[in-house]
Amino acid sequence: MVYHIPSDDDILGAVEKVFQQYHTVTSQHTLKKFVEKELQTKKKQLHVSEHRLRMLVLNSGLVQVEIHTREGDPDKILHKCPVCGGALQRVKNQTIYGGEVTIEFRCDLCGYWTGKKKKIPTLYVFHLK
Repeated sequence: MVYHIPSDDDILGAVEKVFQQYHTVTSQHTLKKFVEKELQTKKKQLHVSEHRLRMLVLNSGLVQVEIHTREGDPDKILHKCPVCGGALQRVKNQTIYGGEVTIEFRCDLCGYWTGKKKKIPTLYVFHLK
């Protein structure tokens, strides 16, 4: 079966149509199914990956993303945001001895944050802005 990869504009147009009908989509997989249904034509099978769709939606600003997480390995060092791949900003606090300690990491692009107990994204809920 041959499939085609749609352009970013085609995907965002389909996302807009989906959110005209549904104001909240409760998972990334469900959003992918709805968007692919909008993209289908009689001549072409168009597919988009969940990761690409999430990145386009986050960067477009069309919808707000709610990120549900679970606890992960506290020893794992995060170098980039697990949701959008952006840079994580360190939020530091000063100790009583004059030193600094990192208390959490924040992503300015998507809103992901984690503290000492690393948070692993498990569910994305998309809301119309």
